[in-house]
This record gives sequence, C-alpha cells and structure tokens, in this order.
Amino acid sequence: MNGDIKRKVNLLGEPGVGKTSLILRFVKNVYGDEYLKTVGTNVYTKKVSVTGLEMKLIIHDIMGESGFQSVREIAFKESTGAIAVADCTRKETLYKLIDKWLPKYRESAFDDAPVLLAVNKTDLEKQEITRDEVEDDMHQHFDNIFFTSAKAGENVEDMFKELGFKNMYIQCSLESYEENIIAMHKVIDDPKKLLSDLIAYGSQFGDMPYLNLDKLLYQSDIDKFSIEEGVEEDNVLEFGDNLIEWYEENNYSKFASRVEKLIEKYKKDSEMLEK
Repeated sequence: MNGDIKRKVNLLGEPGVGKTSLILRFVKNVYGDEYLKTVGTNVYTKKVSVTGLEMKLIIHDIMGESGFQSVREIAFKESTGAIAVADCTRKETLYKLIDKWLPKYRESAFDDAPVLLAVNKTDLEKQEITRDEVEDDMHQHFDNIFFTSAKAGENVEDMFKELGFKNMYIQCSLESYEENIIAMHKVIDDPKKLLSDLIAYGSQFGDMPYLNLDKLLYQSDIDKFSIEEGVEEDNVLEFGDNLIEWYEENNYSKFASRVEKLIEKYKKDSEMLEK
C-alpha cells in the first residue's frame, strides 16, 4: 500500500447538529458560535497519519434538509466511511440518524463503510441524550461512539483519526464519477426537485467555490435558510440560468450544457404533469 491514500467520507445528520463546526474544528482548528448553514455539498480535505502512512480524508459536508435527494445521493456515492452527528440537547436527532440517514447512506456508500456516532455539543448543560443510553443501545448501529464538543475540541481529532484508521484497509478506488449520475431525479416535475439537482451540480461539479454557490442563490432571491419550505419556479429557473452563466464564464461548457438539459427536462416533465 503506497502513501498516496485518499478516502471519501461524509458527515450525516439533521440541520443544526454541528456537522460543519466539527469539520472546521478538525481541519482548521477554529470555532464560531453562529449557525453555519450548508447548501449543497462543501468539501474539505485534511491528511491524517494512520499506522505510519499519510491518508487524505476528503470530507463531504452536505445540507441536512431531507427533500434534496440529488445532493445527498451524489455526496454518498463511493463513500468509504461516515460520522453520524447527533445533538445531545435534541434526542430526536439521534433517532433520525437511525431511521433516515443510515438507510440512505447504506444505499450509496461502499458495503463495508464504517459509521461512527458523534454525540455533539457536550459542552452544553441541557442534555437529552445520556451516555448510558447511547452505550447500551447504539453499538448495534455504529462502529464506534464519541462524545464531542466542536466548541471545546473534545474528542474531535481522535474521532477523525479513528475514521481514518477504519478506512485504511477498505479496498476501493476513488475514480471520478460522471455528472449524469443515476441519483438525479428521473422525473423533475416540481421546482424543488429541480433546485435539488441544480444544487447538486453546483456543489459537486466544475470546482465552483462554496461562496459562489451561496452568491448565486442570493442573486436568484432564494433564501438558503428556508428552501426546505418551498421555492418559486421563477427563482429556481433564474438560479439555473445563473449557474449556466457561471459555468460558461469559467470554461465548463460541458456542465453548462448539462444544466440546460436539466431545465429542459423540468419544463417537459412539469408540462406532462399538467395534462
């Protein structure tokens, strides 16, 4: 095994559990109190030393909203491991990992991909998830359990190193995958589905910086804090046009063409629905 080892890993969990904060604590050793809203997929990398070898973890942080299927499934494809994050002050975030996130992750990730549980925000006084409860019931679902605080840095480094260790001997190859991945909706008959696919493209293909994706949403009058509640067709189509323009300006004509075809499919499928 050579020293050039790469592993694609994910963080799973509901909005607001602290996924991005954990990553930023691990990758950059920083923490901010403000809520860091992820739209699409934000990708971070960091090398860890595992049994004397250097492994590059390619960490995909995805939006927590449940309706954006394309974003989630593209981010999970070829994943070799994950950290599932629960907020210790909200017990429901733990059981949504088991009922919702783990089944979806298993559908797309490698069969033997390890999943660690992070019970996060242990620095807070009000806690609904007890250590006894987790240690008694959760080992059947997760390969290891960590109680973490992104704010204090508690167990964050050790958790990511453990994920790297468990990834070391997984036999895989992170080949580049096509942007017309089957995770895209087969029928795009409402604006929210179209927005899901457009965000998946913008955050995964063409090396678009995260802040640019954020800016394009803002220019299209789409509020990233309320996209789960619904979006207007005109705003989504404007976002698609803005995405096409960005790809063309940055010499990604192939991706611009793909977005154009997505929009054409949406118009065709929505017309069929009305008949």
